[in-house]
Amino acid sequence: MKTPQQIQSIEISTIAHSTEDLGKVEAALSHLLPDSLRGRQLFTRSYVEGHYNNPIVTFTARITKPSEIAQITGFLMNQLPKSERLLIQRNLSLHSDGEGNLFLRVDKQQALRGIITLSDVDPIRVKLKFSRFGGRVTDLMINYLESS
Repeated sequence: MKTPQQIQSIEISTIAHSTEDLGKVEAALSHLLPDSLRGRQLFTRSYVEGHYNNPIVTFTARITKPSEIAQITGFLMNQLPKSERLLIQRNLSLHSDGEGNLFLRVDKQQALRGIITLSDVDPIRVKLKFSRFGGRVTDLMINYLESS
């Protein structure tokens, strides 16, 4: 697990379409968190209107507390298959930006089952903000992905 100073914040978000059960979406989101944080109300809901006037609910959490960041990042890396961590590492430019952000897209349906795997289809988005003062950001990201 990396030190909390290397990752400054985590943002986790997803949308729920009108056809989705909000309880199941919340359950899927909770599976991205370690047991110690699952009972806490981390996610806020926003109600918006879609392109065809359909109701959409967005769920968002922003975590900045170092102890919670350490717990979540350690949990995510332990749950994410090594093959997928290697895939992100090989294609780091597709999963990061010049601002020190590492982006993961987690399969919402699999998360509901307690399985953390990547997917671009209707994902839960996870953004890890790395400190730009802790060294070269790409090196920090690679070290993070290799840990666990």
